[in-house]
Amino acid sequence: MATLRRPTEALEVDDPRALRALAHPARQRIINELLAGRVMTATEAAELVGLSPSAVSHHLRALERYGIAERAETGGDARTRPWRSRFTELSYVPRSPGGVQVANAVVRGELAKLARNIAVVVEANEAAQQAGERPAPRDSVGISVSERWLTDEERRDVVARIEELLRTLPERHSGNAPEGSVRMSLVLSFVPVAGD
Repeated sequence: MATLRRPTEALEVDDPRALRALAHPARQRIINELLAGRVMTATEAAELVGLSPSAVSHHLRALERYGIAERAETGGDARTRPWRSRFTELSYVPRSPGGVQVANAVVRGELAKLARNIAVVVEANEAAQQAGERPAPRDSVGISVSERWLTDEERRDVVARIEELLRTLPERHSGNAPEGSVRMSLVLSFVPVAGD
């Protein structure tokens, strides 16, 4: 059976206040689930992030104010009413010094999370090897860094090709992922290199 995909729709966030609001770790986790297509109540989101449903309702209303989340249906209170994302992608676009500071905080948080995830996989592989078991495939974790000289047109083309590839993948989240699937982190960054 074919998987129906939502049309890709991106929201660019460049308001420093919105960037600060969205940098909260609990909101980041909720945003990631919503962007993946999960529809969930405040109670379900609370279980996901380890907060009370009333605290998560506050976070969901903040995401609604910034145009990211919306109520999936009417009726009931916010704890039993499901929420969904209005977008499939969220781009942080700092256009002011305040926005740059907040975006840098988001980047630091994402890089720290990436480093933790890599460490967990490496430790699990070492434990598997010591126990005589087969470790995870080598290509299941890693980071690749390269620099290229690109024109604006070339950069847009590379981004478009990557986005097209990602659109071919099935939409999955913690509520519908098949057994044996692994949540993978994809970090894509095109940042001009500062002069030496």
